[in-house]
Amino acid sequence: MPGICSKRHVSSLLVRCVRFSLLIALSLALAGVSPAVRAQTSAPITLSGTSMCADVSGQSLTAGAPVISWPCWGGANQQWLPIATGARYNLVNLNSDLCMDVSGQSPDPGGPIIQWTCNGGLNQAFSLMPQGTGYAIVAGHSGLCVTASSTTSQGVQLTQQVCNGSATQTWQVSGLPAQKPTLPSKWSAPVTLPLVPLHAANLPNGNVLVWAADSPLNFTNSGTPPGRTYTAIFNPSTGNSTQVIVTNTGHDMFCPGIANLPDGRIFVTGGLSSSRTSIYSPSTNSWTVGDQMHIQRGYQGSVTLSNGNVFLVGGSWSGGLGGKTGETWTPGSGWQINGAIVDDSILTNDNAGVFRSDNHAWLFAVGNGRVFHAGPSRAMHWFDSAGNGSVTPAGNRGSDRDAMNGNAVMYDIGKILAVGGAPSYDQSQATSNATLIDINGTAQTQTIAPMSYQRAFSNSVVLPNGQVVVVGGQTFAAPFSDDNAILTPELWDPSTNAFSPLARQAVPRTYHSVALLLNDGRVLSGGGGLCGGCATNHTDVEILTPPYLLNTDGSAASRPSLSSVPSDAQLGTTIVVTASRSVRAFALMRSSSVTHSLNNEQRRVPLTFTVGTAGEFHLRIPSDPGVVVPGYYMLFALNSNGVPSVSRVLLLH
Repeated sequence: MPGICSKRHVSSLLVRCVRFSLLIALSLALAGVSPAVRAQTSAPITLSGTSMCADVSGQSLTAGAPVISWPCWGGANQQWLPIATGARYNLVNLNSDLCMDVSGQSPDPGGPIIQWTCNGGLNQAFSLMPQGTGYAIVAGHSGLCVTASSTTSQGVQLTQQVCNGSATQTWQVSGLPAQKPTLPSKWSAPVTLPLVPLHAANLPNGNVLVWAADSPLNFTNSGTPPGRTYTAIFNPSTGNSTQVIVTNTGHDMFCPGIANLPDGRIFVTGGLSSSRTSIYSPSTNSWTVGDQMHIQRGYQGSVTLSNGNVFLVGGSWSGGLGGKTGETWTPGSGWQINGAIVDDSILTNDNAGVFRSDNHAWLFAVGNGRVFHAGPSRAMHWFDSAGNGSVTPAGNRGSDRDAMNGNAVMYDIGKILAVGGAPSYDQSQATSNATLIDINGTAQTQTIAPMSYQRAFSNSVVLPNGQVVVVGGQTFAAPFSDDNAILTPELWDPSTNAFSPLARQAVPRTYHSVALLLNDGRVLSGGGGLCGGCATNHTDVEILTPPYLLNTDGSAASRPSLSSVPSDAQLGTTIVVTASRSVRAFALMRSSSVTHSLNNEQRRVPLTFTVGTAGEFHLRIPSDPGVVVPGYYMLFALNSNGVPSVSRVLLLH
């Protein structure tokens, strides 16, 4: 529907556009769930205490076929796969790959139960509420219960009715995913900001720079961009924030690329003002105009290189469709087009074409001004930013598919975890896929056990111990919607390759949300929305205390201390620091920036060290700027239990 869903249409129609699109969503495969796994994990849905099953009439493969009660006989049309979608479940028929659905999204008692193309609607998302010897199956859109006409009738279509706890509303539902124990963790209460924090960047003093668009709650998406941006500085220690409306750069910094420059400045490129760039200086708390790009862009991938330059590629969301070849900025010299790094290298097979398919490239700086491209396209590459540039294929990302609105994070030297995403940017079923990528040499991939939840629009944050927090997202990608939101974060542990649930957060964090590591080792999660008068604007942040800061009983763990750290150091040198004698490890965490699930700046660098005669620690800083990309880093000390200190920030160059 290009006339209705055009990117240039005013933002007030976006929510209506999403809702309308849900009704006409294309048939989607169940992402990330193989037929063999489906057969192993699907099971009958049986009326409790009877031999009557929820059955797709006539073993039909057609959308709209009624779901009836019928004697259980073990057919695939009686087998249902529960797929978690936030706190609810989609119930997917093994025979047809279609979802149990309340026909026409009827809100009224008597609405018939059918099978229909899985589309992320709340009329396909059912809560399973313990009841008697089984569960009540409660439709997400209506709050009514799936009901049989009697405990003995056969061939009668199921309907939704007012929940009453009766035998005709009590079902045995097997195949539910096993619930892992929640690791000790806790969230702060939401802290209100003066705007939706759609973009965020670490500052050397521990504060966080956030910004929205030309308005604190909305954005202008037609005509000439207004040339201003609502920004704020948030202090995580006090919870206070200060808003500044930036007008002097003439730049609407909505949906740009972001890079953390080697001197600590924040470099913002393109977005709605698609050729402009702006630079924020933490030392002067001021914004200045940067060099204009040759190629207009929005939603591009951006990364700081080992030589201090900044590389961009993609970005057809703004400034015209296609032709978004590589481009490199050199301080003092401006931009050079890398004509050989063509946009085609990064394209996904998105339903919306190039407008979406070259968005949010996952880029990782390596040595000699080179870049590893890990996604979201399934195909991976090496880019060389020198001169006209060059592209070398790096194979596919294992068994993963295109993963738009997923993300990837470097959790160790040359080691990347990629999670989630969806085949298309919008109106697309997310995956729970997880893939490890090792780029220490030729790119090697390993498919690992998936997350517990399918996630698009989530954010991933690496911790000083190498674990990764995956926070927010939704099981069906639908911008400006909190339907199917995942409130339970997951913690990935590299020692086990397993994901474990953390404490639920209070606010959905879906499209336009952010997450960052803070200087004290906690994780900031915030934002979502920026859609005017919609119900999904979230002008707040929450702060997660991860398991490594808590004892098993939830009390605060005793933290090591770190002191006498130099304010800056050269790569390839050894620095001397003073820390608690209990310290057993050190890690550098690069200050980073995030927007639209994309953070190409964060990386963790574990350090080797020796202990001096006076108990001081001698830390060896790697010499390779492809490992320690120049810039500001948080230095953490960790004790034998993996508990981190509060970091000390230093500049590495």
